Amino acid sequence: MDAEATKKAVDQLSGLTTAAVSDALDKLGRAGAVPGIIPFDPSFRVCGPAYTGQYEPVDEQGGTVGDFIDDVDPGSVVVLSNDGRLDCTIWGDILTSVASRRGISGTVLHGVCRDVAASLEFRYPVLARGRNMQTGKDRVRLSATQVPVTLGSVTVHPGDLVLGDADGVVVIAAGEAEEVLAVAIAIEDAETAIREAAATGERLDEVRRRLGYHQLQTAAR
Repeated sequence: MDAEATKKAVDQLSGLTTAAVSDALDKLGRAGAVPGIIPFDPSFRVCGPAYTGQYEPVDEQGGTVGDFIDDVDPGSVVVLSNDGRLDCTIWGDILTSVASRRGISGTVLHGVCRDVAASLEFRYPVLARGRNMQTGKDRVRLSATQVPVTLGSVTVHPGDLVLGDADGVVVIAAGEAEEVLAVAIAIEDAETAIREAAATGERLDEVRRRLGYHQLQTAAR
């Protein structure tokens, strides 16, 4: 996507929930729902194009955890894979403070974070598999940036759209954004209509049947 298309897609995505996007992905038969990565605060949301980084174990040559944050555009979501390791961190308070100052949307980790208090203090969204105080220095190194990375079973390419909220993380391939967003918006509108009708006293089972609730996410056969 070019810059204008990306901005339009991010604007649309920012008004959606991960639940609606996940249902849209199901309906279209696409992967993108990431298991086991959640925010440290349920009010945290991230939304934007992915800036990716891959970590690997150090060897006798050593290596560093990486100085990449100044290359990340404002509004991006930093997506880092440490292959799900829980024993050493790849994000902490220094990165949080710089990312917050630079206007980065947030960070998604297939791994763990430390200095969680700083994330909460800065109101900077970090979504991760967990937390651990043990440093990644001398344990892992940044092997590459802006390459495809995996979050569990989901592959994230640079520029893919990432949305995270209290329920977790979803990823939309950049080339599929228009189609997925159109379906997600339709699902969100249908669920809003169901809630509004039920609020007037109409029976929920009747409202759901009338508006096709149980098939909203069902793939076409």
